Amino acid sequence: MDLKTYSSDLHYPTLQVEKNLHDSKILMPVYGGVQGEITAVMTYTYQHFVAEDEALKEMLNGVSIAEMKHVDLLGNAITALGGYPVIGGRAYWSGSYVNYTLDPKRFLRQNILAEENAILGYERAILNLSQDSVKNLIERIILDEEIHIKLFKEFLSSI
Repeated sequence: MDLKTYSSDLHYPTLQVEKNLHDSKILMPVYGGVQGEITAVMTYTYQHFVAEDEALKEMLNGVSIAEMKHVDLLGNAITALGGYPVIGGRAYWSGSYVNYTLDPKRFLRQNILAEENAILGYERAILNLSQDSVKNLIERIILDEEIHIKLFKEFLSSI
């Protein structure tokens, strides 16, 4: 599997941050919230297991791995800012956040909406973050999310 298919060719920026608990808290929802990266990883991993089409399984696995990279990047950013990357943030994360839909057309449509909502969450975070280094990281992650939307739309149009 060529993981470059599932993320932008641009490098992720190196974080250069000062401790800032406020900024770490801003990242918590996009990291481990209801619509955060942890939920995306678990949803796409589940869909990978239940999908019957091999090409769809491969795509979902690749997107899930790209989302795992985002979990790593955001978890490290939260820690560098002085916070703790708690999954769920202010509430415990729940397996009920996963999209358990079995119909590929339906779950691909829902995945597109989830990725669009993730981008909106990232854009809100950027508006509230104080450090450019973290903003740059988020902007880079958004590029991957846009690729995921494109992949989901292309696959949806083929079935």
